[in-house]
Amino acid sequence: MRDSRLPNLLVHERSPYLLQHAYNPVMWRPWSDAAFALARVENKPVFVSIGYATCHWCHVMERESFENDDVAAYLNEHYICVKVDREERPDIDAIYMDVCQAMTGHGGWPLTVMMDADQRPFFAGTYFPRESRGGRLGFLDLLSRLHDVWQNDRARVDESAREITAMVRDRAAADLRGTVDASIEQAVVDHHVRMFDDVYGGFGAQPKFPSPHHLLYLMRCAAHRTGDARTTIVSMVTSTLDAMRAGGLFDHVGFGFHRYSTDRAWLVPHFEKMLYDQAMLMMAYTEAWQITGDDAYRVVVDEIVTYVQRELVSTDAATRGAFTSAQDADSDGEEGTYYVWSMEELRSHGASDEMLAKLGVRADGNFHDEASGAATGMNILHCAPDHLRSLMHDEEWQTLRTTLLRTRTQRIAPITDTKVLVDWNGLMIAALAKAGRSFDRPSYTALAMRAYDVVHTAASHVCGGHSTIPLMLDDRAALAWAAFELHQTTGDETYRQHVEERLDEIDRHHHDPVHGGYCTLAHEHATSLIARQKQTYDGAYPSGTSITAYVQARMGRTTDTIDSVAALLRDHAPGHCMLLCAWDVTRRPYRTITIGGQDASILRAVHAAFLPNVTLRYEASERPFVMLCEGESCRLPVHDLDAVQQLLAEVR
Repeated sequence: MRDSRLPNLLVHERSPYLLQHAYNPVMWRPWSDAAFALARVENKPVFVSIGYATCHWCHVMERESFENDDVAAYLNEHYICVKVDREERPDIDAIYMDVCQAMTGHGGWPLTVMMDADQRPFFAGTYFPRESRGGRLGFLDLLSRLHDVWQNDRARVDESAREITAMVRDRAAADLRGTVDASIEQAVVDHHVRMFDDVYGGFGAQPKFPSPHHLLYLMRCAAHRTGDARTTIVSMVTSTLDAMRAGGLFDHVGFGFHRYSTDRAWLVPHFEKMLYDQAMLMMAYTEAWQITGDDAYRVVVDEIVTYVQRELVSTDAATRGAFTSAQDADSDGEEGTYYVWSMEELRSHGASDEMLAKLGVRADGNFHDEASGAATGMNILHCAPDHLRSLMHDEEWQTLRTTLLRTRTQRIAPITDTKVLVDWNGLMIAALAKAGRSFDRPSYTALAMRAYDVVHTAASHVCGGHSTIPLMLDDRAALAWAAFELHQTTGDETYRQHVEERLDEIDRHHHDPVHGGYCTLAHEHATSLIARQKQTYDGAYPSGTSITAYVQARMGRTTDTIDSVAALLRDHAPGHCMLLCAWDVTRRPYRTITIGGQDASILRAVHAAFLPNVTLRYEASERPFVMLCEGESCRLPVHDLDAVQQLLAEVR
C-alpha cells in the first residue's frame, strides 16, 4: 500500500494534489527557495512537474512513473524534484506553460519542465509514458538524455536556458499599446461563423471546449444587430448551448458539466468537473434565457446550481459555504467509470427500450477506450439536441434519473479537490448573483452572499489556511466582479464599496505604469519568479486582465486596460472574447438604469432583461420608477410596467 511507504516532503502541504503525491517514492519537494538552493549546492537540474488533482493524465503519469521504484531512484539520484499544483500557483504554471507552447507548439498537463537552480528552463513537455514506444520518447530515456547533456554539455544547457528565459522576459515586457478599431467586432463574428460546426454545434472540430465567454461576446454582438444578422449569431449560440447540454459533456444523472469533449459530437468528455466551468456556463445559459426566453436554459441553470450545492460547497470549518475546486475524472484508477452504464444496468433499473433509444444507449456501448479505441460495453447518456426539451420534462426519465443517481452513490466516487480558490469562487459568486437576479431566485443570491463572506476576507489566493500565497490579479478581479453582481442584485451599497476597493487595490498593486495594463503578481512579489507576466488571453475562463477591464467598464471607470493590449486584440481577437465584452461596454457613453421603489413586477422585468452594458442603481422612493441615463443625459422616469418594458426594449 502507498501509505506504508515513507512520505516525502509534500506530506506537510495542504494542497490535495500535492498530498496525492506525498507517498510517491520520488523525493518530491514543494516549490520553494530551499529546493532551488539545494539544486545549486548539489549541482543538479530541477525537475518540475505541474498538474492538478482532477487531471486524468497526471494520474496516468503518476501510476506509470512516479510510483515506480526504478524511475524514482533515477530521479532522486540525478534531479531535485518539485511538484506544483497549477491551481494553487497559477503564476508559476503560466510562465512554464508559455515556455512549453513556445518550444513544442502545444501545452497541457501534466507539464514537465527541466530548469536550473535559477528557475531558467531548458526543456519542457507534457505527458511522457514510462518507456519509449511507438516512436514516442519515454520518461526514463528522457531523464537519461537530459542528465547526460547536463553532465557533459553544460554550455549548451546554459545557452538554451538563457535564450528561453530572455524570450519569456521579452514577452512579459512587450509594449502592446494601441487603439482598438471598431471593425474588430465583425472580424470576431466572421471568425466564429467560419469555425461554426453547423452539424454538431460549437466551433472547430475536436476536441471541443465550452468556452462560454465566446458565447457571452457573441450575444453582445447579436444585441447590436437586427434581422438575419442577429438570427445567425443567436442561432450559433443556442445551437451550441443545446448541443452541450444534450451531449455527454453534461452529466445527465447528477448534473454539472464535464471539462471538454474529446470528439466533435460532444459525446465523450474528459470527465473532470471544474468549478469555473459551472460558473461561466451558468452565465452563458442565463444570458441566453434573457435573449430568447427559452425556459430550457433556466432549467439548465437550476441543474448546475443543484450539482454545485450537492457536490462543491465546502464543509470545512474555515471555508464553510464557499466552493471547492473540482471533481476528478477518475474513479478507482479508471476515467469515467463513475458516469457510464451498461444497457443491462439501465434495463435492470426500469429503462424501457424507448428510453434507451432516447438516451443513445447501445448494446456494445458508445464509450470507447481513449488509448486503444476499443469498445468498453459502457454508455455515456446523451440525447439528440432536438429531443432535449421533451426529455427534460419526460416523467419516465425523471423517475429513472433519480433511481440512477441513488445507485451511482454506491460506486467509488471521484475525489473532490477541496481547495477553495478565491478567483474561481469569485466567478461562481458572480454567476449565482446574476442568476438569482435574472430568475428571481433568492436562494441563489443567498448562496452567493454566504460564499462571498468567506472569500472576501481571505488574505491569500487559497482560502482556509491551505497556503499563504498572496492574492493575485485574478483573485482581486474576480472578487470585484462578485461584489459587482451582488450589488446589481441586492442594491446593497456595501458591495459597491467593495468593488471600488478591489479596483483600487488592483491599480495600486498590479498596474504597469510604463506600458499600462496589469501584471498577474503584485509589485511586492515581482522578484520571486523569472518574469512578471501579464495574462490577457481568455483560456478556459477569463483572464484577470479581462475581468478587471469588464468591471472597470461596468463601474464607469476610465481605464487603459483595453488599449494596453490592443496589439494582441488586433492579431488574436477571438482569444480575448471576455476582454471584448469589456470593450463593448466602452463603445458608447456610460449607461445606468436607476430603479426606485420596491415594485416586484418592475424589478422582475428589469432583472430579466438582457442589459449587459447597463449598470443598475437603486434608490429609495415611495413611488416606483425606472430612469435610463446615458453619459450626462437622463430620460424622464417611467412609472408603470408597460412603460418600463417599452423602455427596456429600446436599450441595446
